[in-house]
Amino acid sequence: MGQVDVTSAGFVAVLGAAVLLAWWRVARGRSSRLHRTALAGALLLSALLVGDGVNSYFSDLPHLSDVVSVVTGPDSLARLDRGDLLAANVAQTSLEFPHGGVVRLAVPDRGSGFGPSTALVYLPPQYFAEPLRHFPVVYLLHGSPGSPGDWIRGGGASRTGSALAADGQPAVIVMPRMSHHWLDDPECVDGIHVRAETHLLQDVLPAAESAYRTLPGGGDRIIAGMSAGGFCALNLGLRHPDTFGTIIDMSGLDRPTHAGGTAALFGPGPQGDAAEAANDPSRYAAGLPDHLPVRIWMDAGRSDHDVIPGLVRLQTVLRSRGIDVRLRIRPGRHTYHVWRPALRQALQWALPPPPSAEPMGESSAQLSRASP
Repeated sequence: MGQVDVTSAGFVAVLGAAVLLAWWRVARGRSSRLHRTALAGALLLSALLVGDGVNSYFSDLPHLSDVVSVVTGPDSLARLDRGDLLAANVAQTSLEFPHGGVVRLAVPDRGSGFGPSTALVYLPPQYFAEPLRHFPVVYLLHGSPGSPGDWIRGGGASRTGSALAADGQPAVIVMPRMSHHWLDDPECVDGIHVRAETHLLQDVLPAAESAYRTLPGGGDRIIAGMSAGGFCALNLGLRHPDTFGTIIDMSGLDRPTHAGGTAALFGPGPQGDAAEAANDPSRYAAGLPDHLPVRIWMDAGRSDHDVIPGLVRLQTVLRSRGIDVRLRIRPGRHTYHVWRPALRQALQWALPPPPSAEPMGESSAQLSRASP
């Protein structure tokens, strides 16, 4: 039951037929008690149909078990990756798990002021089978509204990690909490209310890399995200090229935004303006040093008209500075229908190739780069 695809056309059609039948029963109802029952059922099914229609568009909760896990709360995390959840103490053993697994990581506040938080971490099967091996690490940032679990449910991060591990490209994938609440949008910057950038660098990275066997050095760190998290990855990666050797920006704008205006994020006056400029890639990219030691994969849906123009301009500017930039435009909009395949392909490009494979070159145009 948990694997039922609630975003498929067939499921939506069946639910729609049930709604029509329920309203037909309402129209034919005679007994007041039966009529009230039919009316309640019709209203409930109609609400479910509308909700599932929106869910089908974004594909945020693709399976019934994902819906159940959201309804029942964070303690049902085991449902997120179809039973592959591991207790934190199990992650320290050499037991083998054929698909890897997801663990919770407690992230203490090491002076950022963000407060304690919890990250989700995908560990590939090789992590358990090869207890002396160290792995590349991916920091995967959620959007806004959003939370780390979005990448497990809608983004399929654990399934992507498992598939890449099976192909000989295992990685530790860390999904940190970058906002205090689902609707917060701190843009991963050190703003006047939240020091989210410091939280990632000072809290999350040390917690993850002291708890798990990750390869040291920026060359083996990837920062990635979608939507607001895509902007986060782009901005933080460009600002810290020694920390992150690869940036993956999926449908992120090329500048910071905020519901209350950027002054509410950075503060008013000259000091706030300076902070905004320092976190606006569309403004500072032209002044970056030549040949910055970072690789960038940018990805968006063809119908994501708010995002694509900025990415195209930024690609041109960054390439003029001698930076390796790939831009992939694929069918779709600002949804997980784009971000799931984008994550798989971007990580396949970013991670070290399997021992028997050659690195991906410019000839792999459909995978590495396309024009809008």
